[in-house]
Amino acid sequence: MAERPQLPQSPITAADLERFHRNAPAAMSRRGPAFVGQTFADAFETLLIGGMPIVGMLWLDWSSEQLLLFLLIGAWMAILLDVARYLLMSPAVERFAQTKFDDWHVWVVAGALREGRMHAATEHLRVKHQPGMGIFVDLACGGVGTLFIILAMTIDADQNLFALLADRSVQWCLAGLIGYQLVAFAWEVVRWRRSPQTHEAKVLLGMRGLGLFLMMFLVVMLRESAGESGGVARGAMLAINGAIVALGLFNVVGLLWLRGETRWLRNYLDQRRRA
Repeated sequence: MAERPQLPQSPITAADLERFHRNAPAAMSRRGPAFVGQTFADAFETLLIGGMPIVGMLWLDWSSEQLLLFLLIGAWMAILLDVARYLLMSPAVERFAQTKFDDWHVWVVAGALREGRMHAATEHLRVKHQPGMGIFVDLACGGVGTLFIILAMTIDADQNLFALLADRSVQWCLAGLIGYQLVAFAWEVVRWRRSPQTHEAKVLLGMRGLGLFLMMFLVVMLRESAGESGGVARGAMLAINGAIVALGLFNVVGLLWLRGETRWLRNYLDQRRRA
């Protein structure tokens, strides 16, 4: 059986261990109720984005084009709100990023030590925060992907974008999704105003733009192969949204998988304190 190819590895240095021991207690403390609550909130938004179109297609007779349009609007609303977060509360975003990458480093090193290794994947161990690149990917790559997706949706189509949005069920579902996103953003701003020096604002710069760019290739390919019926596109769009729903559920179920490494780190820190 062929061995699985490994990512390039880097040694865990004394500086890595010092950073690990410095940040590990705080990383442990963040695996508490607030972490669980944030995970559920993120998963709920993902389920809305992926689940509403499935309901629309199966029970409200949405077309594949309406489903795609729903995805695009939801993704772009999230992108624009993340950019707004970064521009409005940049220090809070930077604090979140620093905390996130410190925690990431802790769990990478903890995973290696747990397995008796003194090396880890370089791209995991040396990851850095690059908000400018994330915004570029969202706006440029996401914009290009969206443009070609819209062209694929509208060229030789019977309905234009406004006609696709005329369906009341589409409007209500979009209103629900956008309303949830705006309420979450407003609550973020309120919390930042209350604690501007300590609040951490979570953003996912770059991820959605990359997703839209990759989706462009799938949509164009499906449009070419679907022919007149659009059946292939309909089934594929259901599969895509099913994958989005599965991702949201995976994030919640993943909390159970984190218990092992959390327990190991807790025991490690307890032994270190007693030593």
